[in-house]
Amino acid sequence: MKTVGILGGGQLGLLLCHSLSRLGAKVVIYDPDPSAPARKVAWKNFQAPWTDLGALSEFAALCDVITYEFENVEISGLKKLDCKAPIYPSLDVLATTQDRILEKQFLLDNDLPVAAFVPITSYEQLAKSEDGITFPCILKTATGGYDGKGQFVFERHADLAAFINDRPLNPLRAVVEEKLPLHMELSCIVARNYNDDERIFPVAQNTHNAQILDTTLMPADISPTLAATVKDIALTAAEKMNLVGLLTCEFFVTQEADQFGNSVEVDGYHVFVNEFAPRPHNSGHITMNATSASQYDLLARILLDVPLIEPRLLAPGYFCLANLLGDVWLAQGTDKGTDLDLSALKFHADIVDVVIYGKETARSGRKMGHVVSYGATADSAVQSVRNVRNELARPSRAGAAQ
Repeated sequence: MKTVGILGGGQLGLLLCHSLSRLGAKVVIYDPDPSAPARKVAWKNFQAPWTDLGALSEFAALCDVITYEFENVEISGLKKLDCKAPIYPSLDVLATTQDRILEKQFLLDNDLPVAAFVPITSYEQLAKSEDGITFPCILKTATGGYDGKGQFVFERHADLAAFINDRPLNPLRAVVEEKLPLHMELSCIVARNYNDDERIFPVAQNTHNAQILDTTLMPADISPTLAATVKDIALTAAEKMNLVGLLTCEFFVTQEADQFGNSVEVDGYHVFVNEFAPRPHNSGHITMNATSASQYDLLARILLDVPLIEPRLLAPGYFCLANLLGDVWLAQGTDKGTDLDLSALKFHADIVDVVIYGKETARSGRKMGHVVSYGATADSAVQSVRNVRNELARPSRAGAAQ
């Protein structure tokens, strides 16, 4: 029986624990958060800062193999480890994907489609680059950003000038990239083991609300040609990285070309890689219902050296996932993560799954769970999850009875 270490104990780590346990593995969680959900199902837990070399060494000594559930793990402590257990994906992959400057340069170096961008390492450089920047544009911090954090939109020169004057980020290390006129957003997950055996999941179609993932549709409602192009780009990226593990590739799709012609054009659309996530992805939750093996199942197989299987779609229609944010709990009058009233589900036979992550406290914008529907058409599947989420976000019947 192998012991797998997971850096991070959120919902992605929790669901990976389930797949690892089914294959007989023991799981050790390392997370600074004492209430991380995956702690409840792990064999052992470590609560310490990411830079605590002593705690990291003790954690690593228990593990046969190590992975991570989010890419903002501080890499400095991991590089100092005298660790016999391999880390998948590698620290080189982690270093590239947790830094937008390195990530964008990787795309350029490998002739992969990327929106026009300028790397920025100081306010002085940003001021000098102003004449070469096309508006509207977005400044994204090089590290630490997710769910829209660390992003600033500049519609015109005056917005950029005000940002330079105010200096809200110190130090400044970022990319300024073209703000594309988005038509849709797609994601595609590649699983690849150390024998270079690889599998790819059906392409997913995502929507965001306030820059947080809102819904995921699988399969994406797109042409086979566009789906094949997206898969080919994702596989190429994984191979160029020498990936062992999972790689989620997020894509922007527009109906207009970018200013520098760095897109791949197919069926009248222009495709760009937005970013990578070398781990299970929130859009990939839907694979627990839509495909014969989930993203967690394939990552567990990679970590435990079990042969990979093909993740086939389980039905001819569409599955749709909707995130349940803490706002749903707050609308029901509670901030306790265990107190959600799910009675509205009995009126929605097309809802095939609901998953609550077990986080102790609900906050606005915090991912607390998700629901999944199945429908014969893409529109019906999407409307189903939106309807049930709207009904859940009403005052609790239990609370009203009191």
